[in-house]
Amino acid sequence: MTSNNFYEYIDRASIDENLICEVCHNPFLDPVVIQCGSTYCGPCIEQNIKSGSHCPSQSCNQLLSADHLTPNPTPRHIISMLDNLRVRCRLCGETNVSRRNFDEHLQGSCPERRIDCSAKDVGCPWSGPKNEHNEHVKMCIFEKLRPVVDILYKVIENQRLDIEKLQKQTEQQTTEIGQLNTQLDQQKAQLQGHEIKIGDIQSQNQSQNNEIASIREQITTLEGKINKVRSAIHWLSQSQEKEHSDIHTTLPI
Repeated sequence: MTSNNFYEYIDRASIDENLICEVCHNPFLDPVVIQCGSTYCGPCIEQNIKSGSHCPSQSCNQLLSADHLTPNPTPRHIISMLDNLRVRCRLCGETNVSRRNFDEHLQGSCPERRIDCSAKDVGCPWSGPKNEHNEHVKMCIFEKLRPVVDILYKVIENQRLDIEKLQKQTEQQTTEIGQLNTQLDQQKAQLQGHEIKIGDIQSQNQSQNNEIASIREQITTLEGKINKVRSAIHWLSQSQEKEHSDIHTTLPI
């Protein structure tokens, strides 16, 4: 319900005292019953519970908590009596209003309710009684500029959407770049591993080449020695053949 600051009760003295809250001394608003059987306005007792107060009833005076609220609803005839109380609008002075219908009066027919200009959304700062709104709108420069402002708002909105789209694309591209950098780092690490392996292979090849060169030198040396042995054998063979020939020549026939 709208704040009771906007209305006052008609013939307050005639209101049944059993409908009066002991905390705010006004007719109940959203009444609730607590364990001791006392009834209070919902907002009043909630405030007392939050502040750690005791029950306002002198016959109870116990420390209040949410556990003290009973689940039983307020009787319908009490709600009906409260809703049918007659009130006077403090803004326009209307008296033929029941408390039940006051919100409808305030939001709908009350000519003195303060409202904002219909062009507030485009910058108009005006706020005044409802019955002056139509005259204000006729002269409101913001309302006259609304078509242009609406176009500008659409342009701004489209630009905002474009910016959001670009931001999403940028974020996506940033993510992709991060993934590519990660892949590049992995490939660099693999390449470094390959380079190390290539270096090891080159080192092994160099060692093997050195060993091959050494073996070739040894083979060359052995071949030289073999050739010398062959030459010696050949020389010995020729020497022996000559000796045999000389012997046959000197023997008598």
